Amino acid sequence: MTKPRVPRTDRATSVWMCAAAACAAVTIVARGRIPQNLWTMIHLVTLGVLSNGIFQWSWYFTRALAHLAPGDRRAGRDNTVRIIAFNLSLLLIIGAMWSGMWHATVTGATVVGVIAAWHGWALLTASRERLASRFAVIIRYYIAAAFFLVVGALLAGFVTVAMFDANAPAWLAEARDRLTVAHALAGVAGWVGLTMGGTLVTLGPTAMRTRMDPRAVSFATSALPLWVAALLVAGAGVVAGSMRVASVGLLVVVGAAALGVGVPLLRAALAKGPAEYGAWSLMLGAAWILVAGAGASLRAFEAADATGLSAAFLPWLPILGAAGVGQLFVGALTYLMPVVIGGGPSAVRVGVGVLEAGAPIREAARNVAAVFALAVASLGGVPAERLTIAAWVVLLATYVVDIVLMARCGVAQARVKRAAQSPTTTQGGRRG
Repeated sequence: MTKPRVPRTDRATSVWMCAAAACAAVTIVARGRIPQNLWTMIHLVTLGVLSNGIFQWSWYFTRALAHLAPGDRRAGRDNTVRIIAFNLSLLLIIGAMWSGMWHATVTGATVVGVIAAWHGWALLTASRERLASRFAVIIRYYIAAAFFLVVGALLAGFVTVAMFDANAPAWLAEARDRLTVAHALAGVAGWVGLTMGGTLVTLGPTAMRTRMDPRAVSFATSALPLWVAALLVAGAGVVAGSMRVASVGLLVVVGAAALGVGVPLLRAALAKGPAEYGAWSLMLGAAWILVAGAGASLRAFEAADATGLSAAFLPWLPILGAAGVGQLFVGALTYLMPVVIGGGPSAVRVGVGVLEAGAPIREAARNVAAVFALAVASLGGVPAERLTIAAWVVLLATYVVDIVLMARCGVAQARVKRAAQSPTTTQGGRRG
Protein backbone atom coordinates (compact mmCIF):
# COMPACT_ATOMS: atom_id res chain seq x y z
CA MET A 1 0.00 0.00 0.00
CA THR A 2 1.48 3.32 -1.06
CA LYS A 3 1.45 6.34 1.17
CA PRO A 4 -0.81 9.23 0.08
CA ARG A 5 1.06 12.15 -1.43
CA VAL A 6 1.45 15.03 0.97
CA PRO A 7 1.89 18.54 -0.43
CA ARG A 8 5.52 19.69 -0.07
CA THR A 9 4.73 22.83 1.92
CA ASP A 10 8.42 23.17 2.80
CA ARG A 11 9.01 24.25 -0.79
CA ALA A 12 7.11 27.48 -0.08
CA THR A 13 10.11 28.68 1.91
CA SER A 14 12.40 28.11 -1.06
CA VAL A 15 10.05 29.97 -3.40
CA TRP A 16 9.89 32.98 -1.09
CA MET A 17 13.67 32.92 -0.64
CA CYS A 18 14.06 33.26 -4.40
CA ALA A 19 11.46 36.05 -4.47
CA ALA A 20 13.21 37.91 -1.63
CA ALA A 21 16.61 37.57 -3.32
CA ALA A 22 15.18 38.88 -6.59
CA CYS A 23 13.49 41.79 -4.80
CA ALA A 24 16.73 42.64 -2.98
CA ALA A 25 18.64 42.60 -6.28
CA VAL A 26 16.12 44.94 -7.92
CA THR A 27 16.17 47.19 -4.85
CA ILE A 28 19.96 47.50 -4.96
CA VAL A 29 20.24 48.01 -8.73
CA ALA A 30 17.08 49.96 -9.54
CA ARG A 31 15.38 51.58 -6.59
CA GLY A 32 11.75 52.50 -6.96
CA ARG A 33 10.89 49.78 -9.46
CA ILE A 34 8.96 47.76 -6.89
CA PRO A 35 5.75 49.19 -5.34
CA GLN A 36 6.01 49.85 -1.60
CA ASN A 37 9.68 48.93 -1.87
CA LEU A 38 10.69 48.90 1.82
CA TRP A 39 7.43 47.32 2.94
CA THR A 40 7.70 44.64 0.25
CA MET A 41 11.29 43.73 1.08
CA ILE A 42 10.62 43.49 4.82
CA HIS A 43 7.50 41.37 4.44
CA LEU A 44 8.93 39.07 1.79
CA VAL A 45 11.60 38.15 4.34
CA THR A 46 9.59 38.18 7.58
CA LEU A 47 6.36 36.65 6.27
CA GLY A 48 7.40 34.88 3.08
CA VAL A 49 10.70 33.29 4.10
CA LEU A 50 10.83 33.31 7.89
CA SER A 51 7.17 32.71 8.72
CA ASN A 52 6.88 29.79 6.31
CA GLY A 53 9.98 28.30 7.89
CA ILE A 54 8.64 28.94 11.39
CA PHE A 55 5.27 27.31 10.72
CA GLN A 56 7.00 24.33 9.14
CA TRP A 57 9.86 23.74 11.55
CA SER A 58 8.29 24.75 14.87
CA TRP A 59 5.59 22.19 14.23
CA TYR A 60 8.18 19.64 13.06
CA PHE A 61 10.05 19.95 16.38
CA THR A 62 6.83 19.97 18.40
CA ARG A 63 5.57 16.86 16.63
CA ALA A 64 8.83 15.09 17.43
CA LEU A 65 8.95 16.21 21.08
CA ALA A 66 5.27 15.39 21.66
CA HIS A 67 5.58 12.00 19.92
CA LEU A 68 2.46 12.54 17.82
CA ALA A 69 1.39 9.43 15.94
CA PRO A 70 1.75 9.60 12.13
CA GLY A 71 -2.00 9.04 11.83
CA ASP A 72 -2.83 12.04 14.03
CA ARG A 73 -4.24 14.69 11.71
CA ARG A 74 -2.39 17.35 13.68
CA ALA A 75 0.88 15.65 12.78
CA GLY A 76 0.55 16.61 9.13
CA ARG A 77 -2.79 17.59 7.63
CA ASP A 78 -3.70 20.50 9.87
CA ASN A 79 -0.28 22.11 9.53
CA THR A 80 -0.44 21.68 5.75
CA VAL A 81 -3.79 23.49 5.70
CA ARG A 82 -2.39 26.28 7.86
CA ILE A 83 0.64 26.80 5.63
CA ILE A 84 -1.39 26.78 2.41
CA ALA A 85 -3.93 29.23 3.88
CA PHE A 86 -1.11 31.42 5.17
CA ASN A 87 0.55 31.65 1.76
CA LEU A 88 -2.72 32.47 0.02
CA SER A 89 -3.28 35.22 2.60
CA LEU A 90 0.24 36.54 2.05
CA LEU A 91 -0.32 36.75 -1.71
CA LEU A 92 -3.55 38.63 -1.01
CA ILE A 93 -1.78 41.05 1.35
CA ILE A 94 1.02 41.82 -1.12
CA GLY A 95 -1.35 42.31 -4.04
CA ALA A 96 -3.67 44.49 -1.96
CA MET A 97 -0.82 46.64 -0.63
CA TRP A 98 0.54 47.22 -4.12
CA SER A 99 -2.88 48.27 -5.38
CA GLY A 100 -3.92 50.24 -2.28
CA MET A 101 -6.93 47.99 -1.55
CA TRP A 102 -6.89 48.38 2.21
CA HIS A 103 -10.03 46.28 2.80
CA ALA A 104 -8.33 43.27 1.21
CA THR A 105 -5.12 43.95 3.16
CA VAL A 106 -7.03 43.99 6.44
CA THR A 107 -8.79 40.75 5.43
CA GLY A 108 -5.46 39.08 4.70
CA ALA A 109 -3.96 40.28 8.01
CA THR A 110 -7.02 38.97 9.86
CA VAL A 111 -6.64 35.54 8.28
CA VAL A 112 -2.94 35.50 9.25
CA GLY A 113 -3.94 36.28 12.84
CA VAL A 114 -6.48 33.43 12.84
CA ILE A 115 -3.89 31.01 11.43
CA ALA A 116 -1.36 32.09 14.08
CA ALA A 117 -3.94 31.53 16.83
CA TRP A 118 -4.73 28.07 15.41
CA HIS A 119 -1.01 27.28 15.27
CA GLY A 120 -0.51 28.39 18.87
CA TRP A 121 -3.53 26.35 20.05
CA ALA A 122 -2.21 23.26 18.25
CA LEU A 123 1.16 23.68 19.96
CA LEU A 124 -0.51 24.11 23.34
CA THR A 125 -2.78 21.07 23.06
CA ALA A 126 0.03 18.85 21.77
CA SER A 127 2.30 19.83 24.65
CA ARG A 128 -0.42 19.26 27.24
CA GLU A 129 -1.45 15.87 25.98
CA ARG A 130 1.76 14.08 25.30
CA LEU A 131 4.83 16.05 26.24
CA ALA A 132 6.76 15.02 29.31
CA SER A 133 10.19 16.37 28.64
CA ARG A 134 12.64 18.84 30.04
CA PHE A 135 12.55 20.45 26.59
CA ALA A 136 8.93 21.55 27.07
CA VAL A 137 10.25 25.10 27.39
CA ILE A 138 11.02 25.11 23.67
CA ILE A 139 7.35 24.64 22.81
CA ARG A 140 6.47 27.37 25.32
CA TYR A 141 8.74 29.70 23.31
CA TYR A 142 6.82 28.72 20.17
CA ILE A 143 3.44 29.34 21.84
CA ALA A 144 4.56 32.79 23.04
CA ALA A 145 5.81 33.53 19.53
CA ALA A 146 2.42 32.62 18.03
CA PHE A 147 0.73 34.99 20.49
CA PHE A 148 2.89 37.87 19.24
CA LEU A 149 2.06 37.07 15.62
CA VAL A 150 -1.62 37.39 16.53
CA VAL A 151 -0.84 40.77 18.13
CA GLY A 152 1.24 41.81 15.11
CA ALA A 153 -1.54 40.87 12.69
CA LEU A 154 -4.09 42.84 14.75
CA LEU A 155 -1.85 45.92 14.77
CA ALA A 156 -1.23 45.50 11.02
CA GLY A 157 -4.95 45.94 10.41
CA PHE A 158 -5.02 49.24 12.31
CA VAL A 159 -1.88 50.47 10.54
CA THR A 160 -3.36 49.66 7.13
CA VAL A 161 -6.55 51.58 7.86
CA ALA A 162 -4.52 54.55 9.09
CA MET A 163 -2.39 54.47 5.90
CA PHE A 164 -5.03 54.06 3.21
CA ASP A 165 -8.49 54.94 4.54
CA ALA A 166 -9.18 58.61 3.92
CA ASN A 167 -12.03 58.41 6.44
CA ALA A 168 -9.93 56.90 9.22
CA PRO A 169 -10.56 58.46 12.66
CA ALA A 170 -8.18 61.26 13.59
CA TRP A 171 -6.85 59.38 16.62
CA LEU A 172 -5.92 56.41 14.42
CA ALA A 173 -4.17 58.55 11.82
CA GLU A 174 -2.25 60.31 14.60
CA ALA A 175 -1.21 56.98 16.14
CA ARG A 176 -0.06 55.49 12.84
CA ASP A 177 3.72 55.71 13.47
CA ARG A 178 3.40 54.35 17.01
CA LEU A 179 1.26 51.42 15.87
CA THR A 180 3.70 50.68 13.03
CA VAL A 181 6.64 50.42 15.44
CA ALA A 182 4.62 48.27 17.86
CA HIS A 183 3.64 46.01 14.95
CA ALA A 184 7.30 45.63 13.97
CA LEU A 185 8.32 44.81 17.54
CA ALA A 186 5.64 42.13 17.86
CA GLY A 187 6.69 40.57 14.56
CA VAL A 188 10.48 40.73 14.81
CA ALA A 189 11.24 40.46 18.55
CA GLY A 190 8.15 38.36 19.30
CA TRP A 191 7.18 36.04 16.45
CA VAL A 192 10.60 35.64 14.85
CA GLY A 193 12.80 36.29 17.88
CA LEU A 194 11.10 33.94 20.33
CA THR A 195 10.90 31.13 17.78
CA MET A 196 14.57 31.37 16.89
CA GLY A 197 15.57 31.76 20.54
CA GLY A 198 13.69 28.64 21.58
CA THR A 199 15.04 26.64 18.65
CA LEU A 200 18.65 27.64 19.35
CA VAL A 201 18.48 26.12 22.83
CA THR A 202 18.79 22.64 21.34
CA LEU A 203 19.65 23.18 17.67
CA GLY A 204 22.75 25.27 18.37
CA PRO A 205 24.67 22.59 20.32
CA THR A 206 23.34 19.86 18.02
CA ALA A 207 24.67 21.65 14.93
CA MET A 208 28.04 22.04 16.66
CA ARG A 209 28.08 18.29 17.40
CA THR A 210 28.42 18.91 21.11
CA ARG A 211 26.41 18.54 24.31
CA MET A 212 24.12 21.23 25.60
CA ASP A 213 25.30 23.31 28.49
CA PRO A 214 23.87 21.61 31.62
CA ARG A 215 22.06 24.81 32.59
CA ALA A 216 20.76 25.68 29.13
CA VAL A 217 17.17 24.62 29.82
CA SER A 218 17.18 26.41 33.17
CA PHE A 219 18.51 29.60 31.56
CA ALA A 220 15.94 29.45 28.77
CA THR A 221 13.10 28.79 31.22
CA SER A 222 14.04 31.78 33.37
CA ALA A 223 14.48 34.09 30.38
CA LEU A 224 11.13 33.40 28.69
CA PRO A 225 8.75 35.28 31.06
CA LEU A 226 11.21 38.18 31.26
CA TRP A 227 11.44 38.32 27.45
CA VAL A 228 7.64 38.26 27.02
CA ALA A 229 6.95 40.80 29.78
CA ALA A 230 9.65 43.21 28.59
CA LEU A 231 8.38 43.03 25.01
CA LEU A 232 4.83 43.76 26.16
CA VAL A 233 6.15 46.74 28.13
CA ALA A 234 8.13 47.97 25.10
CA GLY A 235 5.08 47.68 22.85
CA ALA A 236 2.83 49.41 25.37
CA GLY A 237 5.45 52.17 25.76
CA VAL A 238 5.50 52.77 22.02
CA VAL A 239 1.71 52.87 21.72
CA ALA A 240 1.47 55.22 24.71
CA GLY A 241 4.15 57.49 23.24
CA SER A 242 6.76 56.86 25.95
CA MET A 243 9.91 56.14 23.98
CA ARG A 244 12.04 55.89 27.12
CA VAL A 245 9.84 53.04 28.43
CA ALA A 246 10.00 51.39 25.02
CA SER A 247 13.80 51.62 24.96
CA VAL A 248 14.19 50.14 28.44
CA GLY A 249 11.83 47.31 27.51
CA LEU A 250 13.83 46.56 24.37
CA LEU A 251 17.11 46.51 26.26
CA VAL A 252 15.61 44.01 28.70
CA VAL A 253 14.46 41.87 25.74
CA VAL A 254 18.00 41.88 24.34
CA GLY A 255 19.38 41.05 27.78
CA ALA A 256 16.93 38.18 28.25
CA ALA A 257 17.86 36.77 24.84
CA ALA A 258 21.58 37.12 25.57
CA LEU A 259 21.39 35.47 29.01
CA GLY A 260 18.72 32.87 28.26
CA VAL A 261 19.97 31.74 24.87
CA GLY A 262 23.29 33.43 24.06
CA VAL A 263 25.27 32.49 27.19
CA PRO A 264 24.48 28.73 27.09
CA LEU A 265 25.16 28.72 23.35
CA LEU A 266 28.51 30.45 23.85
CA ARG A 267 29.47 27.99 26.58
CA ALA A 268 28.65 25.09 24.27
CA ALA A 269 30.75 26.71 21.53
CA LEU A 270 33.68 27.12 23.91
CA ALA A 271 33.45 23.42 24.78
CA LYS A 272 33.59 22.48 21.10
CA GLY A 273 33.72 25.25 18.54
CA PRO A 274 31.61 25.20 15.37
CA ALA A 275 33.25 23.31 12.50
CA GLU A 276 30.58 23.24 9.78
CA TYR A 277 28.89 25.97 7.74
CA GLY A 278 25.52 25.56 9.42
CA ALA A 279 26.96 25.82 12.93
CA TRP A 280 29.05 28.88 12.05
CA SER A 281 26.01 30.56 10.47
CA LEU A 282 23.91 29.90 13.57
CA MET A 283 26.53 31.35 15.90
CA LEU A 284 27.36 34.41 13.79
CA GLY A 285 23.70 35.08 13.01
CA ALA A 286 22.83 35.02 16.72
CA ALA A 287 25.74 37.37 17.46
CA TRP A 288 24.60 39.85 14.79
CA ILE A 289 21.04 39.79 16.15
CA LEU A 290 22.26 40.71 19.63
CA VAL A 291 24.56 43.45 18.26
CA ALA A 292 21.82 44.97 16.08
CA GLY A 293 19.23 44.68 18.85
CA ALA A 294 21.48 46.36 21.40
CA GLY A 295 22.56 49.06 18.94
CA ALA A 296 18.98 49.90 17.96
CA SER A 297 17.80 49.91 21.58
CA LEU A 298 20.56 52.29 22.67
CA ARG A 299 19.85 54.60 19.75
CA ALA A 300 16.18 54.53 20.69
CA PHE A 301 16.92 56.38 23.95
CA GLU A 302 17.51 59.50 21.85
CA ALA A 303 14.10 59.31 20.18
CA ALA A 304 11.52 61.91 21.09
CA ASP A 305 8.60 60.16 19.40
CA ALA A 306 7.70 57.11 17.32
CA THR A 307 9.05 58.72 14.14
CA GLY A 308 12.42 59.19 15.86
CA LEU A 309 12.23 55.62 17.13
CA SER A 310 11.69 54.34 13.59
CA ALA A 311 14.62 56.45 12.40
CA ALA A 312 16.79 54.93 15.15
CA PHE A 313 15.83 51.40 14.10
CA LEU A 314 16.08 51.89 10.33
CA PRO A 315 19.92 51.81 9.96
CA TRP A 316 20.02 48.57 11.91
CA LEU A 317 17.26 46.77 9.99
CA PRO A 318 19.43 45.60 7.05
CA ILE A 319 22.06 44.25 9.44
CA LEU A 320 19.46 42.63 11.67
CA GLY A 321 17.78 41.00 8.68
CA ALA A 322 20.64 40.07 6.35
CA ALA A 323 23.53 39.41 8.72
CA GLY A 324 21.45 38.32 11.73
CA VAL A 325 18.11 36.64 11.14
CA GLY A 326 18.86 35.61 7.54
CA GLN A 327 22.19 34.04 8.43
CA LEU A 328 20.72 32.21 11.43
CA PHE A 329 17.87 30.89 9.30
CA VAL A 330 20.25 29.66 6.59
CA GLY A 331 22.37 27.99 9.27
CA ALA A 332 19.34 26.12 10.59
CA LEU A 333 18.28 24.99 7.10
CA THR A 334 21.84 23.92 6.25
CA TYR A 335 21.91 21.60 9.23
CA LEU A 336 18.32 20.35 9.00
CA MET A 337 17.95 19.71 5.26
CA PRO A 338 20.24 16.67 4.99
CA VAL A 339 18.83 15.21 8.22
CA VAL A 340 15.19 15.57 7.17
CA ILE A 341 15.71 14.36 3.58
CA GLY A 342 17.46 11.32 5.05
CA GLY A 343 18.29 8.24 3.01
CA GLY A 344 20.94 6.80 5.30
CA PRO A 345 24.44 7.90 6.27
CA SER A 346 25.80 7.84 2.70
CA ALA A 347 22.97 10.06 1.37
CA VAL A 348 23.31 12.49 4.27
CA ARG A 349 27.06 12.75 3.66
CA VAL A 350 26.38 13.62 0.01
CA GLY A 351 23.94 16.38 1.03
CA VAL A 352 26.32 17.79 3.63
CA GLY A 353 29.17 17.73 1.11
CA VAL A 354 27.16 19.84 -1.34
CA LEU A 355 26.19 22.39 1.32
CA GLU A 356 29.76 22.69 2.61
CA ALA A 357 31.16 23.73 -0.80
CA GLY A 358 33.28 26.85 -0.35
CA ALA A 359 31.94 27.29 3.18
CA PRO A 360 34.83 29.36 4.64
CA ILE A 361 34.80 31.76 1.67
CA ARG A 362 31.02 32.19 1.81
CA GLU A 363 31.03 32.76 5.57
CA ALA A 364 33.91 35.23 5.45
CA ALA A 365 32.47 37.14 2.49
CA ARG A 366 29.05 37.52 4.12
CA ASN A 367 30.27 38.73 7.49
CA VAL A 368 33.08 40.96 6.24
CA ALA A 369 30.57 42.57 3.86
CA ALA A 370 28.16 43.13 6.77
CA VAL A 371 30.88 44.76 8.90
CA PHE A 372 31.95 46.92 5.94
CA ALA A 373 28.36 47.98 5.15
CA LEU A 374 27.75 48.94 8.78
CA ALA A 375 31.00 50.92 9.01
CA VAL A 376 30.69 52.76 5.69
CA ALA A 377 26.97 53.58 5.88
CA SER A 378 27.56 56.14 8.64
CA LEU A 379 30.06 58.16 6.60
CA GLY A 380 27.59 59.70 4.16
CA GLY A 381 28.19 61.02 0.67
CA VAL A 382 28.09 59.42 -2.78
CA PRO A 383 31.34 57.39 -2.45
CA ALA A 384 30.13 55.88 0.83
CA GLU A 385 26.77 55.05 -0.74
CA ARG A 386 28.46 53.23 -3.63
CA LEU A 387 30.70 51.28 -1.27
CA THR A 388 27.67 50.35 0.82
CA ILE A 389 25.84 49.10 -2.27
CA ALA A 390 28.90 47.06 -3.26
CA ALA A 391 28.98 45.46 0.20
CA TRP A 392 25.30 44.55 -0.01
CA VAL A 393 25.79 43.06 -3.47
CA VAL A 394 28.48 40.76 -2.05
CA LEU A 395 26.30 39.83 0.92
CA LEU A 396 23.30 39.13 -1.31
CA ALA A 397 25.47 36.98 -3.59
CA THR A 398 26.30 34.69 -0.66
CA TYR A 399 22.60 34.02 -0.13
CA VAL A 400 22.09 33.31 -3.82
CA VAL A 401 24.87 30.71 -3.57
CA ASP A 402 23.11 29.28 -0.49
CA ILE A 403 19.85 28.89 -2.39
CA VAL A 404 21.58 27.21 -5.33
CA LEU A 405 23.47 24.80 -3.07
CA MET A 406 20.30 23.93 -1.14
CA ALA A 407 18.59 23.04 -4.41
CA ARG A 408 21.59 20.94 -5.48
CA CYS A 409 21.66 19.28 -2.06
CA GLY A 410 18.03 18.22 -2.37
CA VAL A 411 18.54 16.80 -5.86
CA ALA A 412 21.82 15.01 -5.09
CA GLN A 413 20.67 13.51 -1.83
CA ALA A 414 17.32 12.41 -3.26
CA ARG A 415 19.17 10.68 -6.11
CA VAL A 416 21.35 8.70 -3.68
CA LYS A 417 18.30 7.90 -1.56
CA ARG A 418 16.37 6.56 -4.58
CA ALA A 419 19.35 4.52 -5.70
CA ALA A 420 19.62 2.92 -2.26
CA GLN A 421 15.91 2.05 -2.30
CA SER A 422 15.77 0.72 -5.86
CA PRO A 423 14.90 -2.98 -6.39
CA THR A 424 18.21 -3.59 -8.15
CA THR A 425 20.17 -2.30 -5.18
CA THR A 426 18.04 -4.27 -2.75
CA GLN A 427 18.38 -7.50 -4.72
CA GLY A 428 22.07 -6.97 -5.10
CA GLY A 429 22.38 -6.51 -1.36
CA ARG A 430 20.47 -9.75 -0.78
CA ARG A 431 22.67 -11.68 -3.15
CA GLY A 432 25.74 -10.46 -1.27
